[in-house]
Amino acid sequence: MDRIIYEIEDAARQAGEIIRMAHGGELGIENKEGKANFVTKYDRKVQEFLTRRLQEIVPGARFLGEENGMDRFLPGDEEGYLFVIDPIDGTTNFIHNMHPHVTSIGLFRDGKPWAGVVYAPVTDQMFSAQRGEGAYENGKRIHSSTGKLSDNIMLTGTSGFSMSAFAVSQKAAYEFQSRCQGVRSTGSAEYNLCMTASGRVGGYFEMKLGLWDFAAGSVILEEAGGKITDYYGNPLTYRGGSGIVAVCEGIAGDENMPDMAPYMDMWDGRIG
Repeated sequence: MDRIIYEIEDAARQAGEIIRMAHGGELGIENKEGKANFVTKYDRKVQEFLTRRLQEIVPGARFLGEENGMDRFLPGDEEGYLFVIDPIDGTTNFIHNMHPHVTSIGLFRDGKPWAGVVYAPVTDQMFSAQRGEGAYENGKRIHSSTGKLSDNIMLTGTSGFSMSAFAVSQKAAYEFQSRCQGVRSTGSAEYNLCMTASGRVGGYFEMKLGLWDFAAGSVILEEAGGKITDYYGNPLTYRGGSGIVAVCEGIAGDENMPDMAPYMDMWDGRIG
């Protein structure tokens, strides 16, 4: 697997080159379902490149990605190798030429996350992990924070594609604000997971995500000593989208951690 990880990292760097060149021309922005839910021609271009390149690295692997109609987990995906790709996580940031936006590549084996690579092209940060081998940032071993909730800041997502989810998320953010050193939002789910894995923040919560938003970062976080669940504290199924609560080693088990289940119960699942 070491060779495969290195080759996946190289593919992510090549995808980063495509992304870095994007703002010299037309981005080809289109709207998708929900508020401020965009796709650009570079999202599709990067996904097409990665599909070709990763097929060379792991011949016969299946693919699941946010774009080009590849966005559903199928029964056959439970066997063998499956790549779960987000070509540009943080597309709205990318459109506005803001950091962070990242390329993420999760590799599943027999239906379970096995390895993850997340690359931030603007800052040249490469996060990677494979199951049982630890997590790394630019080749250096990383570990999540051992501090309690009161010692850390937290990250959240705005669930901006769903205004009903956003409204409930703000209630949760308000409760966290009183228990930690502050709540922030970066606009990239996979980057948030890597920030938690690297010990920069204590955790991250968001109510509505696609599988591609956490497939890679979940491996990196867990290999860095952190924990990721749904809002009810259950292990993720990795068969589709989910709300997630990701915390560092120190916050896992912290009695000051809010109960997240009531917030999911408040949300009716509507897009609008």
